[in-house]
Amino acid sequence: METNKKYTPWEIIQKQYPDSFVLLENPVFDSMRGFKGGTFVYKNKNRKKVVEKNITLRLPYSTLLYTGGVRGDRVNENVLIL
Repeated sequence: METNKKYTPWEIIQKQYPDSFVLLENPVFDSMRGFKGGTFVYKNKNRKKVVEKNITLRLPYSTLLYTGGVRGDRVNENVLIL
């Protein structure tokens, strides 16, 4: 599992992991700009694998986002696991 324990802006995440689904812990949202960034946890080209990793880790506050390109499925999900 790839981890980076510090906040990373969304623009940097998109550049580091192009065309991938990413799992981010403690996402930060701005009412004007939308999603700003978070703590990178995991990435994969396969959305299902990222969802499975999120279930395994049981992160209290996380989001799953796609870093670029056009996908036919829903790519922005906010996940809250209690």
